[in-house]
Amino acid sequence: MSGSKRPKDEGRLIQLVYYAYVAAAAIARALPERWSYRFASFAGAMQARLAKKKRHQVEKNLARITGQPAESSRVQRLVLDAYRSYARYWLETFSLVLRDRDFFLERFYCPSQDNIDKVLARGKGAVVVVGHLGNWDAAGAWVGARGNRLVTIAEVLKPRRMFDFFVEHRARLGMTIYPAQAGVTDDIVREVEGGAVVAILGDRDLKGTGPEISLFGEKVTLPGGPASIALRAGVPLMVAGVWGVKRADGTPAWEAEISTPIELPDDYDPANITREQIVELTRRYAPVLEELIARRPEEWHVFQPFWPADKPSTKS
Repeated sequence: MSGSKRPKDEGRLIQLVYYAYVAAAAIARALPERWSYRFASFAGAMQARLAKKKRHQVEKNLARITGQPAESSRVQRLVLDAYRSYARYWLETFSLVLRDRDFFLERFYCPSQDNIDKVLARGKGAVVVVGHLGNWDAAGAWVGARGNRLVTIAEVLKPRRMFDFFVEHRARLGMTIYPAQAGVTDDIVREVEGGAVVAILGDRDLKGTGPEISLFGEKVTLPGGPASIALRAGVPLMVAGVWGVKRADGTPAWEAEISTPIELPDDYDPANITREQIVELTRRYAPVLEELIARRPEEWHVFQPFWPADKPSTKS
C-alpha cells in the first residue's frame, strides 16, 4: 500500500476521502461473503435515500434509458437497485483480491468469449469497449485468469496516492493500469500490438470533444479513444457488458457478453487516420453499447449528468 504520511499539498478533506477508501477496502476483505453482500445492499439503500440531489440525476438518467417518467414505479425501483448495485461493486472490487484464478473461472460466465478468442487468434491483441456497467474489476480478473494480459487506462485521481492505491489494488487482480496522460495512446497501441486485451471506457466523454452520436434518442458525445486505438493498432472493436447475477445456490456471480467484432474499413491507412474514420467507428459501436445498457439499466453506474441537457451551461 502507498505510504500513509499525508503529502504537504493534500488537504484534510481529501485525506479523509483517501482513508475512507482504505478503510472500506479493509472492511470488505474482513467480512464473510454472505454478510458483506447484505451490508452492501443495506448501505446502497441508505445512500439512495440520503443522496437526494444525486438521486434526482440518477432518476433522470434512468428515465431516458427506459423511456418512462422519473416518478414511475419502474424507474424508482431501478434507482434503488442502481445504488445497491454500486455498493455491491465497491464491496466486490475491494474483496476480489482475496480470490484465486479458479474463483473467477468458476464465478464468471461469458458464453460469447469465442468472439474475443477469434480476434486474439489473428496475432495481435484486442480492444474491448466497456461502459460503467457492472463490475469490470471482476471482468478484468477473469481475463487474467484466462491467461490473457489485461490493460486499461484510468484517470489520475486526486490525491495521487488514491490513484496509486487503485493501481496497486488492481495490479493484484492481474491488471495493468496506465494513467490518462500525454503519450498514453502510444503505450496502449503498443500493448495491443503485443497481444494485450485492452478494455477502455467508451461511455463518458469527460472532455466533451468526442464524436457526437445519439444515445437513447438524445445527442451526446462519446470518447474517440477506443476507435482511435483500434484503428492505429489494426484490430476490430468489440463491445462488452457485465452484470451481477446469482447462481442456483444463491452465491453471487457475474455474466458478460462480448459483441461480435466491428471490423475496420478495408481501405484505411493506420498511419493516416482521419477524424471521419474515428467518428464512423464510434457511431458503429454506440448502438451495441446502448443495447447492453438497456438490458440492465440498474447496473449502469453513471450517477452524474451524462446528456448535455443536464450539464451546467458554459455560456456566459
